[in-house]
Amino acid sequence: MVAAVLVAGVVVSAGLLSFFAWDLGRNNTLAVDPAPDHVKVAKLLPTGTYTQVASGTVTGAGGTIAAGQGTSLSGMRIVVPGAATREPIQFNVSYATVDTASVVGLPEGASIASKMIQIDTDGSPSWDTFKMFDSLVRVTLPYDPAMVQDDERGVRFYQYDPVLQTLEPTGFDGQDLAANTLSFQAATFSKFVAVELALSVFEDLNSSLSVDTGFRPKNDGWFIPNYGSYQQSGGVCLGMTSYAKWYYSHQKPGNGAGLYQMYREGDVAQWRDDATAIQLATRVQAGVTGIYSALSEAEKGNLTSKQVGLGIIHGMLVSGEPQLIGLKTRYVNGTYAPGGHAILAYRYADGKFDVYDPNNPGTSVRSAQQMIPFNYSRGFSQIFESGLNANNPLQFNVFYHASAKVFTPNNAFKGLYDMAQNKFQGSSTFPEVKLTDSTTDPVGSTPINTDGDGIRDTTSNKVTITGTISGGQGNVTSTLVLVSGQKFVAALDPTTKEFSVEVPLYRGNNDIIILATDSNTFTNWAGWLRDTIKSTASQAALTMTLTWGQGNSDVDLHIQEPTRNSTAGRHIYYANKGDTGTNPYLDFDNREGYGPEHYYATSAMVLPDPSRSGQSTSLYGTYQMKVHYYADHDSDYDSVQPITWHLTIEYLAFYDDVNDLEYWGYQEFSGYLGTADPSGASSFSSSGAAWSGVLTFQYLEPDPSSYNVPDPPQNTF
Repeated sequence: MVAAVLVAGVVVSAGLLSFFAWDLGRNNTLAVDPAPDHVKVAKLLPTGTYTQVASGTVTGAGGTIAAGQGTSLSGMRIVVPGAATREPIQFNVSYATVDTASVVGLPEGASIASKMIQIDTDGSPSWDTFKMFDSLVRVTLPYDPAMVQDDERGVRFYQYDPVLQTLEPTGFDGQDLAANTLSFQAATFSKFVAVELALSVFEDLNSSLSVDTGFRPKNDGWFIPNYGSYQQSGGVCLGMTSYAKWYYSHQKPGNGAGLYQMYREGDVAQWRDDATAIQLATRVQAGVTGIYSALSEAEKGNLTSKQVGLGIIHGMLVSGEPQLIGLKTRYVNGTYAPGGHAILAYRYADGKFDVYDPNNPGTSVRSAQQMIPFNYSRGFSQIFESGLNANNPLQFNVFYHASAKVFTPNNAFKGLYDMAQNKFQGSSTFPEVKLTDSTTDPVGSTPINTDGDGIRDTTSNKVTITGTISGGQGNVTSTLVLVSGQKFVAALDPTTKEFSVEVPLYRGNNDIIILATDSNTFTNWAGWLRDTIKSTASQAALTMTLTWGQGNSDVDLHIQEPTRNSTAGRHIYYANKGDTGTNPYLDFDNREGYGPEHYYATSAMVLPDPSRSGQSTSLYGTYQMKVHYYADHDSDYDSVQPITWHLTIEYLAFYDDVNDLEYWGYQEFSGYLGTADPSGASSFSSSGAAWSGVLTFQYLEPDPSSYNVPDPPQNTF
C-alpha cells in the first residue's frame, strides 16, 4: 500500500456519541469520504541462507533467549515473563543477509539497516494455531551501524511477511545507541528487519511533510460506536481498531466498499440492533485485550517521547498502512488511570495526526476532536479527549506506538471474518450458551429482573453467574466470562454442562459476555451470549481478584492488611476471611481451579485498627499480598501441574462528589508456581517454592489536585 501526499487544514469541535446520527447522503445512502487510491505496494526483501544463532525453551515460569557475544546477532534478547504461556514453547533464532540491491517497495529515503532475523516458535498443535503469547514479550534486536546511512535515531524494526509481501512496524520500547539495539513488545513472532529513514525526513515535520495511507473512518472504520470505554461496560476499542486495520490492509476489495458499509442490520440509522457487528467486535477484543492492559516500565519512562511520534510516522511511510496508537492517562501525581484507549493514525499533515477513534464513528478528515498535534521540535503538545459525551470526556496525555504489541496473526482475524459473513450462524458449529436463574430449569444463581425494566438487577457488588453450555463441534471444558472488560474462567461440569463463577460488579450497568471456548479466545466455534446486570450496591472502593489458568487446583490469596503504629494488620486468607459487614473480607475459598477469589472493600468499610482494640482506621495504607499453591487435584499423581496466576487490583483512587466523577486505579501482578505444598498456610511469613514473593500495593489518601491531567511532556531524543 502506498502512502500518498495530502495536506489538510484543521477545524475543532466536539463529537457527541450520546446524540450520534448517521451521515446519510441523498436517497438515504451512506456518504463517503474521498481518499487516495488504496494501492498495495509489494515489499520484496530477498535474502541469502539462514544461520541459526540461538535456541531454547521457555515455560510458564518465563525465561530469556539470547544470542552469544561475538555472534552476528550480539545483543539479541527475548525476555518472556512468567505466566505468558501455559506450556513449554521452543524458540529458534536465525539470520540471513538481505540482498539490499534487490530490495523492492521501500519509500524514497528508506534503506535496510540490519540482517533479516527470523524468530520461530513452536508449541502444541493448539498453541501453534495462532502462536500468540498471553502476555507481552520484550524483544531487543541489533541493527548494523555500518548499514546506517544517516542517523541511528531514524532506525525502526519491522515484521516482514514474505507471503503477503508486507512490512508491519514493531512499535517502540527504547533504543540503546551504544549497543546499536532497539527494543519493542510483541505477542507473536516472525521475520524482523530494521529499516532506516533519513532523519531529514522527520525534520520536515516542522514544515511540509504529509503522509496519507488512504484510510478514512467514514469508509473504513466501523459504523457502530465503541459501546463503552474502559470506564464503562463493554468497551471494545482495541478489537475495533485492530480489526479495522486488518480489514483495510488485507481484506478490503481494492477500492471497493470498506468496513463502514458492512454488517448493517435493521434500521440503517441505528446501531444497537446490529448484532453481527457487536458480536464480531467483542470476539476480536476478547482475543487481543490480554496483551493490552498495561504500559511496560520502559514505555512509562518514555512517556510521550519524540521517538514515539516519529515511529508512528515511520510506520505510515514504510508500511503505507494506518498505525495503532495506544492512549493512557497519567495524573499530576505520577500515577496512571486504569485501562486505556486505542485509536488509528491514518494521516499526517500540517503538524497533526488525523485519527480514527471508535468512540466517534464516521468522522471525516479534518474532523472535530480527531486530531493530535505533533512536530519534530516539540513532540506531542496537546491532550487528546475522547469519551461518551463532552460533559464527561476521557482525557489522555500519554501516547505510544502499539503496533506489534497487539499484533495478531492474520488467520485469527480471517476466521472471525468468515464467520461474521454468515452472521455467526450454524447450530452444529456453535455451542448454545444459556444463563440459569431462579426461573429456569435447571435453577441457577444469575440475578433476575426484579423491577420490570428488562435488565437483570442486584443490590450486591458481586454476583454468581450460572449457566449451561451444550452442543457445538468442540468439547468445551471451560468458558470465558467477561464482565465489563474483566476476564474470568469458569469450569464446565462434564456431566451437567453447567458453569458457575462469582464476579465483581461496578455500580450501574455491567456488560456480561459469555464465550464458550476452552482456552484460545480466537477459536471460531466459541458459543456466545451477551446480557446486562445492573448493580445498585454501595460504591466499591477496593477489589483484589486472584485467578489462575488451571483447573483441579487449589490456589489461595493471602492479604496482610496495613500496619498501624508498628502493629501488623489482619492476615486475611481462607481460614480468616474477615467480616462481610463493616470490614474488608475474602469472599470464598476456591478449591476446584481457575478462581476467582476476591478481597472486597466498599467505600463505607473501615479496617480494624491492630494497634487499638475495638477501634477502626481508614482503608488507606500499604497492603501486602501473596499467592499460595496449596494443592494439585488433577489425575496425574506422579507430577504437579504448574499454575499461572494473575492478581488484579482495582481501587477508587478519588471520588469527585461535586461532579460525580470516579477516578479508578489499577495494578496487576502475574506469576508461575510449579510446586504445591499445603504447609505454612496459616502464616503470612511462610515462603518456599509453593509461594509467590511478597507483592505490595499502596492505597494512598487522595489529593484532589493530583487528579488533574497535565499536557503531554515535551521530550527530546
